[in-house]
Amino acid sequence: MKRLLHIIATPREDQSRTLEISQVFLDAFIKHHPDWVIDQLNLSKEELPNLSQKNVSGKYMLLDGKDLFGSLKETWAEIVQHIERFKTADRFLISTPMWNFSIPYMLKQYIDLIVQPRYLFHYVDDQPEGLIKGKKMLVITSRGGQYGNAQALDNQEPYLRTIFGFVGITDITFVKADGMDMGEEIRNEALSTAKKQAQVLTNA
Repeated sequence: MKRLLHIIATPREDQSRTLEISQVFLDAFIKHHPDWVIDQLNLSKEELPNLSQKNVSGKYMLLDGKDLFGSLKETWAEIVQHIERFKTADRFLISTPMWNFSIPYMLKQYIDLIVQPRYLFHYVDDQPEGLIKGKKMLVITSRGGQYGNAQALDNQEPYLRTIFGFVGITDITFVKADGMDMGEEIRNEALSTAKKQAQVLTNA
């Protein structure tokens, strides 16, 4: 069965406007794709492995083309589990608010954990090449302000496009509900528009 990996990067649960939009997408997606499995990864509840000095040493060994061995290989086993869970998904949904013009720390930690050489990318003739190709990603986000004329403040979308493009995922669509902190009228209109956009994308 095909699997949609839903990466949740908000701790607000029922109070999350981001998840409110994502649920609209998921309800429609399940209706159109009843044979797919929805794999929920809630980063606010998941105890991710720490990138300790030992684990970082393993990363540099992989970059140098060396194989891990002994206790280092054992400590990397949990990291590899998270990498494989991401790598083997058929499609991705990321639900993330904007925090401080970027992404929540829990999502950054997850990305730093899984983006590893020889797993999600490798080098060909000294040039990096992504190993996750031909897969779609949808990013649903809510943000307090509006960034139409302030793109320089938006470090969220450029970063996510860059890092996931680096590992080969280039088919990335964003659904953004801007202006969540700019009054009820703007908030409700933005949520309504984002939900309509999300619903349409279930067949995309």
